[in-house]
Amino acid sequence: MVFITVFGGANEIGGNKILVESGGTRIMLDFGTRMGFESTFFSNFVDARTNTDLRDRLTIGALPIIPGIYREDMIRPAGWDSIPADGRLLTKDSPLFHLDSLETYENYHGKNGRGYIDAILLSHAHLDHTGDITYIHPSVPLYCSRVTEILVNAIDDVTSFPSKALEMDRPGIEYTKSGMFPNRPKISKKNKSQRDCVNMANGQEIPIGSITVKAINIDHSVPGATSYLLKAGKNMLYTGDIRFHGTSPISIDDYVTEAGDKIDVLVCEGTRIDSNSLITEDTVREKITEEMRAVKGLVIVDFSWKDTTRYETVRRAAAECGRFFVINARLAYLLNKLDQNPDPKQVKVFLKRKSSALYSPSDYSNSKYEYGLSVDKENLDSSHYDNGLVARDIMAHPEKYVLMGGFYDFNQLFDFADAEGKIPDSRFIKAQCEPFSDDMELDEERMINWLEKFGIIFTEGEPDILPGCTNPGCEKIKRRMDRSHVSGHASRPELKEMISRLKPKVLIPVHTNHPDEFLAIAREIENETGHRIEVRIPEQGVSYEF
Repeated sequence: MVFITVFGGANEIGGNKILVESGGTRIMLDFGTRMGFESTFFSNFVDARTNTDLRDRLTIGALPIIPGIYREDMIRPAGWDSIPADGRLLTKDSPLFHLDSLETYENYHGKNGRGYIDAILLSHAHLDHTGDITYIHPSVPLYCSRVTEILVNAIDDVTSFPSKALEMDRPGIEYTKSGMFPNRPKISKKNKSQRDCVNMANGQEIPIGSITVKAINIDHSVPGATSYLLKAGKNMLYTGDIRFHGTSPISIDDYVTEAGDKIDVLVCEGTRIDSNSLITEDTVREKITEEMRAVKGLVIVDFSWKDTTRYETVRRAAAECGRFFVINARLAYLLNKLDQNPDPKQVKVFLKRKSSALYSPSDYSNSKYEYGLSVDKENLDSSHYDNGLVARDIMAHPEKYVLMGGFYDFNQLFDFADAEGKIPDSRFIKAQCEPFSDDMELDEERMINWLEKFGIIFTEGEPDILPGCTNPGCEKIKRRMDRSHVSGHASRPELKEMISRLKPKVLIPVHTNHPDEFLAIAREIENETGHRIEVRIPEQGVSYEF
């Protein structure tokens, strides 16, 4: 028998946490942050507290109560029982060092001689799939593609929002040595824990306990994405986030061949189950190229630094227009880790003004990746500082360049502006997805304000008409920029064809706001082919037996 429990990803996009159990073996499929759910509580200025974030997230329901998986040190830091009784200090008897509703990994292991889960299968490196892995005890190994491991580490190296899925801070009590309050306890995170990571190649099968796992390389908006076929008497296929319209996509034919057509249970993502659009990455390249050709001055293109497919699309468009492509330091760092260093005759790196804004080497001490291709202070690299382009280099001949830049780079625009505060003959191209949260909606409005202030041309898209708007002058209508973009997720027609070809007996929709659409697809497939598919729309935390 196989049991499947969806702890995250049911009736929501992202936050996938799917437990598969068979023959005493338990495997977790992804363990991502429920970003939509958390945004109803947290914002940029209000978040879970640094040293109590596990407890806080469990309390509001952002993390599920699962016995035997979570780290003891995130409830009780090492050395907690040595804190002396002294005024307001928490001591080992404080209820805030205990959580009666939760059995930690250490407690469960002490009783059962093992942890509750045997492995985590990671489909790809987006935070809505990796973000909560750090809370799981480091003794639980992670399985993923080699490229995903590289990307997880690169994200931790160069961003303010690391997943810490593989290298985790280990909280412990230490005592101050000097200062205003000497010899007082505080929580330190000087020590680290490392999680074992097992890389799986395309088509490789690995036994994990009583379950055999097969990895299937797929296409998504970050490299290294993987589907998993789990064999345990029954065949269960987890798509992960998947698409079939990138520059080098796996075809539906290839995917079905790798997965086989004897699928008992299909756990299928449905981000775009409500969309019939079949735009390809080649279409995006053609549109961007056409827009670039019409620009006399600087072109600025916004896309995610983790999307190496979009990088290649923009690079090719820039080359066709006879322009250098100037990328940011994060993308340069990732390409180096992937051994995909670009040709310096085509691609340059932008050197930002930071900190003192003097271009002093010391300005980059807190963001070493901006200085060069290393974050290791003992082996510091100066390639960006020595060879990168600064704003004045670009503005000497703006018609020669395409600059990668988004909202969080816009404070650099001051250095590109002329005496009137404008960047003449310039154009901005948005090559990212539509906003899907309140914070992103606000950022979109702010971006438009910046572009208009600096005289940067952009194409305005269809406005977002919110509930309550009845006329074009309604002040609730949100302005939107036109996109040169294709999603990292399969459309409805693609999902329907894939499902029809796989012929699953049972289908469980996850990572979607429209699970009912899968019921309609199942009816259509039955009418067209005679094959009946049982669709089980999962409820959060409910186990289903197969």
